[in-house]
Amino acid sequence: MEIISVNVQKGGSGKTTTVQALAELLNKVHQKKVLCIDADPQCDLSTVSGIDIDHAPEHDLFTLLSKECTLEECIYHSKYYDIVPGSYALVSANTDFNCDRKEYFLKDQIENADYDYILIDTPPALGILNIMSLTASTQVIIPSECSYLSMLGINKLYETIETVKRYSNKKLRIAGVLAIKYNARTNINVTIASGLQQMADLMNTKVFDNKIRETVKIKEAQSQQCPLIDWAPRCSAISDYKKFVKELIG
Repeated sequence: MEIISVNVQKGGSGKTTTVQALAELLNKVHQKKVLCIDADPQCDLSTVSGIDIDHAPEHDLFTLLSKECTLEECIYHSKYYDIVPGSYALVSANTDFNCDRKEYFLKDQIENADYDYILIDTPPALGILNIMSLTASTQVIIPSECSYLSMLGINKLYETIETVKRYSNKKLRIAGVLAIKYNARTNINVTIASGLQQMADLMNTKVFDNKIRETVKIKEAQSQQCPLIDWAPRCSAISDYKKFVKELIG
């Protein structure tokens, strides 16, 4: 079982969209059984997956980490993947889970799950939820817009990954950096992509060959809580994500 955190210290960097597209394509195209975990207190992945967070599910990631329920009790089903929904209560996770072995809470709850892939949508802040996610993961995908501000968040994340590797997950590896909202026709995108490659070299990883172009079709699908690959299966971003998934899983 591969457990993949999609992680970067900046909001709006395509984490949720990447988790959603990756989960849908792994299931539909590659026939993999996928579980998504929404570890972001904003609960965007839960929302686009059709879960009404305002009328909170009985069980979610917060109750799972609090050991008030089993993994099976907080799994909900969407068309292409299962999901453990997030919770607004996770905003206080740094204080609610401030106890011994807290970094292992998520790992302990999911390590015996019966899935080919578990994908974790992480919050933009490098707090305990991110530490739990990295400790539980086998790989990290770092999505990055082709912008200077997005690049700034990667350095801090790399420091956190190295700390987790040192203390709680020696087997964790960075799968690569994924450039999103990419436009090869603009000079700044090409320049930033070169900078991302330099950063990837310093982290002993790579920038994925396949970059994700921006399209309004993604926002349209998410606003309708429709699977991305059903809403606009031939749009540029879905085509790019298909190639990316092949590159990721070989």
